[in-house]
Amino acid sequence: MVRTLYNAARAVAVMDRHHLDGLVAAQEVNVYYASGYWGVLMGSGRSHSYFAVLPRGGREPPGLVMGSFEWRRLVTEGGTWIPNLVGYTAPVDADHATQGPEGPEVGAPRMPRAHPYQGWPVREGAKLTPGERAWIEVQDRLRGQEAASAVWALARAVREAGLEHRVIGVDDPRIASWLTAAGVRAKFVPAEHVFREIRRVKTPAEIELLATAARINEEACLEASRALRDDISWDEIENAYMAAMARRGGRGVYLVGGSGGLPAPTPRRGEPVMVDAFGHYQRYHGDFGRSMVLGEPDEELVARSRAMQAGWSEVLESVRPGLRYRELALRTVNAIQRAGFPEFCLAVPHSLGLEHTDDPAVMTRDGLDYGDPVLEENMVINVDLPFIEIGWGSMHLEDTLLVTADGCRPLTSMQMDVLVR
Repeated sequence: MVRTLYNAARAVAVMDRHHLDGLVAAQEVNVYYASGYWGVLMGSGRSHSYFAVLPRGGREPPGLVMGSFEWRRLVTEGGTWIPNLVGYTAPVDADHATQGPEGPEVGAPRMPRAHPYQGWPVREGAKLTPGERAWIEVQDRLRGQEAASAVWALARAVREAGLEHRVIGVDDPRIASWLTAAGVRAKFVPAEHVFREIRRVKTPAEIELLATAARINEEACLEASRALRDDISWDEIENAYMAAMARRGGRGVYLVGGSGGLPAPTPRRGEPVMVDAFGHYQRYHGDFGRSMVLGEPDEELVARSRAMQAGWSEVLESVRPGLRYRELALRTVNAIQRAGFPEFCLAVPHSLGLEHTDDPAVMTRDGLDYGDPVLEENMVINVDLPFIEIGWGSMHLEDTLLVTADGCRPLTSMQMDVLVR
């Protein structure tokens, strides 16, 4: 079944706001978001093997560019809602830069001829499975859609989407030079932040994936924490988390015990240790944090834990559409300090999704500027509450919330007591 992750209505509104006629995605998370398809080479380091083309108006077809060899896998993995599939093979002619009237405009580069995609041979007389018949059907249907390279395929998809001579947002600035060299006449503007602005409000399919990711990530983190003992290394604890995620159908990204790691090679009795687990399910992430300790927690640790839980009670009371991140962070820190933890100083709200944060940011000379985002309905957010005191230990609380029309709904269990081993 084709799954649609892309929020088309929001995309139109965001493109209107930024005066864009369309978008071209080259970053893997954006191509996946746009198409619902995770390519076999995604995550392998073979970047720019896939592109998605998204016109604003809806009159012309969106396009998905991939290697023609992958057409069969597209069928196996559930397909895509995007109607215009453009594959690429390799050029027949070595000269890619010949000028002439064969180009889309006089004087434009001539599009080189592509080798037709033949596919693999079919055993004569063999009884084929439904999947094998579907492979043959898609190869036959898409034959003739080949281009000589990924960029030539992208140029074709852009023209077929009606974006020639339009304003196109791109999530990689190199796309502009590649398409210009291929003869595409358009105005290209940076749009990585535009993709994130679209992605930060989730579709129902995304919310379902994020709920699953939150659940299994929490379970895997708690399972790994049960391995805590005097003689264990952090690598062993992290390996337990990675295995627990895999058993649940997810993939771990990291399990950290603070920005500097453990203060000693192994855990020490009575010293609190923060644990921050980050992993994904079908590319949508779970992010979860707790505090754990070997032996019974002392009175100070218990008091600080209760104060941090008071901060989370403030989060649950405060979160609703229209609230800004900075106000949420201020309310949370103040609540924790009022509850008897005056040393606590840091609360970090962030959007969660295909990346650790789906919040838009613009690169300035002073670094990435995230501004002060406003919560919107159907955003999924985390609030990080880390605390490290060198010579004492570290603590953490982090959970995941869905922003609803009038408040929020937790996607994690909200069981916040210190994990005692």
